[in-house]
Amino acid sequence: MSESAAPTAPGPEPARSATLARRLNWRGRPVPPAVVWLSAALVLVLVAWASVTWINAALGAEKCDDPVVLEVAAAPAIAPALGELAGSGAAGSCAEVRVSARDSAGYAEILANPPPGTLPQVWVPESTFWLGRAQARGAFTLPASGTSIATTPVVVALTEPAARNLGWPQRPVPWSDLLGTQGATLPIGIPDPAADPVGVAGLVGVQAATAKRPDAGPAESLVLRRLTQYVVPRAADLYLKLPEAGGGAGSLPAFFTSEQALLRHNARGGAATSLVASYPGETVPTLDFPYVVLPGTQKAEVTAATTFLDRLLRPDARDQLQKAGFRDPDGTPPTTKDPSPSASRVSTEPIAPVAMPTEDELVQVLSRWTGVQLSARILAVIDVSGSMNERTPNGQTRLSLMMQAGQEGVGLLLDATELGIWVFSTRMEGDRDYQVLVPTGPLSDQRSRIIGTLGGIKAKSDGDTGLYDTTLAAYQEARRTWMPGRINIVLIATDGKNDDDNSIGRAQLIGELQKLADPRRPLPILFMGLGDGIDVNELNEISRAVDGRVYVAQQPGDIRAIFFSALSDFGCQPPSCRK
Repeated sequence: MSESAAPTAPGPEPARSATLARRLNWRGRPVPPAVVWLSAALVLVLVAWASVTWINAALGAEKCDDPVVLEVAAAPAIAPALGELAGSGAAGSCAEVRVSARDSAGYAEILANPPPGTLPQVWVPESTFWLGRAQARGAFTLPASGTSIATTPVVVALTEPAARNLGWPQRPVPWSDLLGTQGATLPIGIPDPAADPVGVAGLVGVQAATAKRPDAGPAESLVLRRLTQYVVPRAADLYLKLPEAGGGAGSLPAFFTSEQALLRHNARGGAATSLVASYPGETVPTLDFPYVVLPGTQKAEVTAATTFLDRLLRPDARDQLQKAGFRDPDGTPPTTKDPSPSASRVSTEPIAPVAMPTEDELVQVLSRWTGVQLSARILAVIDVSGSMNERTPNGQTRLSLMMQAGQEGVGLLLDATELGIWVFSTRMEGDRDYQVLVPTGPLSDQRSRIIGTLGGIKAKSDGDTGLYDTTLAAYQEARRTWMPGRINIVLIATDGKNDDDNSIGRAQLIGELQKLADPRRPLPILFMGLGDGIDVNELNEISRAVDGRVYVAQQPGDIRAIFFSALSDFGCQPPSCRK
């Protein structure tokens, strides 16, 4: 192209164009404007790329060829707060954290029986309780504990009227008031202890509140029996029993819950019923929200999980969890910068965490709960031989103490429980050593009759102890009328050993009992021995033939405790439970 044919469109100045052409070795040829602009753009791209490369190198940025996705299954109470903390970089620059709310009871079952597919790598249940439950159900490789990222104590939530009746706000309301004499008639809701750690904490609290009473066994059973009337599946369900939820006649003035849930409820304001927290003593377990990396998690995911845990333990993360109503892992309470009317409703004192019971202890706690819940079929056989008229150190006869314990026990049994009363000595009716006072039947139909009958039983002054014949006859009758779905028991109270010359022998009795025993239909004999005239070895030998047990009352006050312990011990029987 000749110079005379140069385009007239605007372009670079002649001198500047010539210089640029020489640098590009175009030997004086004119440079098209498009080439100039493309060259400039290329220079800018190269400079930008070099800058980014230098910055990344300077900052040590990672190249995410295979980014990690960390799935966290968390209890619904804490999942929202964890979700807010799971932002960019929470588990490292090459990891993304996804938090999902998962019911702990349901997830424990999933871990015990995992479905096909990928499961979350981290689990944060409300309590270490769920780790033990999952292990017991078959998740044997699951860790027994985790790192607590937050805590919250279990409290009893009280409506304002209920709290004021118990002395609030002039003083805090302790659990001993609620579970003792002052609060004996106050309905208290509880989540199913077999399915909610809040319920377990409640049972431990009941035991602690009644342990120092002289009648600890009956007192505990009385409170537990009262709680059975107000059981719900989950702690959250109890908030549906508040007046604003339309509970009506079914509304509850008190229930077990966590401090965090109570705080969240009170923060709603509006028409919500403001609740007051009643705190337990030092023995009641707290919810500890353990952070657990699950078995089978890959190395990169373990690294991400560890990084996210470190993030959750930082001061700013703890502040975030406190805003959601949680305490620190050491029990430090949420800080309140702007006091509100609800501030006096909860404690601002530190509460040291308390561990859940061990698995063995938990079985015992739940067995006592089961013992007062399940209906029983009991044939009670009472010794009325002459020695039952002997007086105890407190001045009462053995028989009168036994009858008082029996009357109290009958008052605590469920209406659906079936109970029969026999008495025995020798020659009660002709040559027969026993007498049927009340045939076995539902307490709903004959509770008053039985209580009255027990109050009128007298000892036979010239009677001996026809133990063997009576034991066999009672067992035969209980076996004949055995009922599924109940605790079937033969309860025999005696202060002596067999001294009926005309009865069967011990070996013959044991042989007959072994023939009648049926592991598929458990029917234990519970001997309650009174005084020093019994032969413990004899009673043990007889009871073992039918997987029974012997209880010995060393002191008069032991009689009542033995009665309730017996029912609790046999609240779960083979094959469901192994003795």
